[in-house]
Amino acid sequence: MRIRELYLKNFGKFSEKHFYIRDGIHVIYGENEFGKSTLHAFIRAMFFGLERGRGRAAGKDAFSRFEPWENPNYYAGVMRFECGGRNFRLERSFDRISKHASLVCEDDGEELSVEDGDLNMLLGGITQAEFDSTVSVGQLMARPGQELSETLKNYAANYYETGGGEIDLNGAVTELRERRREVESDLKAEQQKQEEKRRALFQECGYLERDMEKLKREFAEKRSAAEKAEKDAKRRQAEQARRRNRSVSGKNAPGGNAEKQAGDIPPRKSFLPGAACLLIGIFGVLGAQFMQGPGQGAGSVIPLVVRILSVLVLLTGAVLLTAGLRRKNGNVAESEESVSDTGDAEEQEHRLEMYRKEREQLRWELSRIRAEWKEKQIRLENLREEEEDVQQSGREKSLLKRRQAILLAEEKIRSAAGKLGQQTSSFLNRRASEIFVELTEGKYRGIDADEKLEITVWDGERRVRAEQLSRGTLEQIYFSIRMAAAELLQEEPMPVILDDTFAFYDDKRLESALKWLSRQDRQVIIFTCQRREGEMLHEDRTAKEGIDDHQ
Repeated sequence: MRIRELYLKNFGKFSEKHFYIRDGIHVIYGENEFGKSTLHAFIRAMFFGLERGRGRAAGKDAFSRFEPWENPNYYAGVMRFECGGRNFRLERSFDRISKHASLVCEDDGEELSVEDGDLNMLLGGITQAEFDSTVSVGQLMARPGQELSETLKNYAANYYETGGGEIDLNGAVTELRERRREVESDLKAEQQKQEEKRRALFQECGYLERDMEKLKREFAEKRSAAEKAEKDAKRRQAEQARRRNRSVSGKNAPGGNAEKQAGDIPPRKSFLPGAACLLIGIFGVLGAQFMQGPGQGAGSVIPLVVRILSVLVLLTGAVLLTAGLRRKNGNVAESEESVSDTGDAEEQEHRLEMYRKEREQLRWELSRIRAEWKEKQIRLENLREEEEDVQQSGREKSLLKRRQAILLAEEKIRSAAGKLGQQTSSFLNRRASEIFVELTEGKYRGIDADEKLEITVWDGERRVRAEQLSRGTLEQIYFSIRMAAAELLQEEPMPVILDDTFAFYDDKRLESALKWLSRQDRQVIIFTCQRREGEMLHEDRTAKEGIDDHQ
């Protein structure tokens, strides 16, 4: 690929500015603030687009840095380049309102689609990170980034697995990582759902256990009350039976019949004879007194006999009256006792009925508690079985298997990329060493960069860590690694763009670097604020022309 023209319609400080680029090494000289970095950024933006950042980073990103100084809403440019023997015109508009990109083959007018990947195909599939880590070297940014290490690993895995770059294993790992994140997100949601279900079941089990404990206490209280009521009922029945037995035994006792026989005579029949006897006795005494009179003697017999008989009749009447009173009192007492016994029996029967009802009510309550407790026990057992089933759902098991499979795939791909990357690293070290030896004119023999791009240098006697070397030598190591990586990764040789890359090179090593670049089949664009590069190239060209003329 070779860039033919850069047309900055409105980009940074440039407006309606054309730059034409030739083959070989093309030096663009300018003092500070000339716009060399702007031209470098324009080439990158035309190849890969220019997106505006978000948040706080938006104020410092490339989009804001190179926004047109005048009329920012018109943010556009054109690049003409040659690729595969055909000429193309690439036009882009970067502003947010009219943002678009068009790609046209100028040889036959065919319109290609940037969005569908036609430009990426022309660039050989190179990404912006790979571009920045190989052929595009910014100011004081010669050290390759970590992206180059990942790119080399991915390239090695692709090459040795497929024989080429048709499959992006690094992209596959990224895709697997995204899928794993999705699966883990779904798994987390499913586990949270199952946990909520388990929590709800556990809570309901707790409620049931408390209800069952309450029913158990209530059952114990009711059973105790029922047993007490049963005992009270039995005691009352026994007491009533004892009373009945006492009443029957009292009536059947020996004295009882005599009293009953004596009591058969009504009290009135006892009072009348007694009263008559009393009257007769009183009249007899009075008659005897009258019969004795004042004219009769004291020894008269008849009055005496009448008086004695009257006294006996009087005593008999008194006895009869006393017996009648006794019988009357005895009948009243028996009547009262009978009434009392009848009242007690009714009250006892009423109480017994109440005890029976209370006992039946308690029995019903006990039966209800048993049934409710049994129902809750069955529900609790069902909930515990359901809780065991909830421990891990079928979907959760499936998600766990998927995650394990993805992790295994990631591990296998990384392992393959790591092993095969060692072979690529050997090639990279060998080619970078060849370039570095030429740049240093044999002072150093080789470079050894591991997969993390930790670098050591062999000087023929010992290995030295790159950080221990001068800044100029360090810049040459990075340059050698970048150029070796570009040869390895790029199917379509991209232009090498160097923005003040040789600031720390001495004249001798700068001359060696320019000679090496001039032998490469690549277009080289050098942005510099010094005249050394141009003068050396001019002298070299003049020397070659002189040799040609002499020959």
